[in-house]
Amino acid sequence: MFKNQKILIGDCREKLKEIEKESISLAVTSPPYNIGKKYGKYKDKVSLEEWKELIREVFLLVNKCLKKNGSFFLNVSPVPDNKTKEIIPLDAICYFLGKESGFYLRNSIIWHFNNMQNCKKRLSGRWEKVLWFVKDINNYVFNLNSIRVSYITKNDKRLDPEGGRNPTDVWYFDRVNNMTKNKLNIADIPTMYPKPMIERIIKMSSKKGDTILDPFVGSGTTLIVAETLSRKGIGIDIDKKYKKVIDKRLKSETKIQMELL
Repeated sequence: MFKNQKILIGDCREKLKEIEKESISLAVTSPPYNIGKKYGKYKDKVSLEEWKELIREVFLLVNKCLKKNGSFFLNVSPVPDNKTKEIIPLDAICYFLGKESGFYLRNSIIWHFNNMQNCKKRLSGRWEKVLWFVKDINNYVFNLNSIRVSYITKNDKRLDPEGGRNPTDVWYFDRVNNMTKNKLNIADIPTMYPKPMIERIIKMSSKKGDTILDPFVGSGTTLIVAETLSRKGIGIDIDKKYKKVIDKRLKSETKIQMELL
């Protein structure tokens, strides 16, 4: 039914090697943050050096898969150290890992949200980073007209005739809360990023018919949005239980979205 969406089960470091060189237009993912979340088979509590090695390998393999004008969007967050609780800036670490792997950072996007727990011993976190890497700093896809947002004022003479303004590098999207997960019957999924955010990324950095890759596909949001926006998708996950989750979401959510469109 969804021949354009492919799900590969296994370690992404092995499965990425099976993907044809320079066949992917856009990669977008959010890896485990190494904070002890329950991701099924994956152990989300390793040393920082082990985590860095995982991300380094993914960077290198994604680079080989991407077309020359391809982009890689990586969603990461500042996280507390497992022992000392010091905040570790994963986005800073990933910048240097990306550079070592042949990428250029085009934008460091702040994803701002409100619905999250309140801290008692430090300021509550209300943002994560979406790092936009490109293989070639002078040659990449950027469909600004596809992602313009409404103007704050209607009478500014500087208004762009194309209609709408640049969404800037600060994005507000609500996190996917437990109530929403319960409605989708996927309450056991520890983390999900919001579909509207992935819609913006896919519209912005690919065109219809392109292939989108998610090396840590989890509950399948990337594939669902890819299907809705007439893109092909490849998602990889180490745990086979997510294949059923993704198949179910593709059947239910893409049908509803297509009807809305």
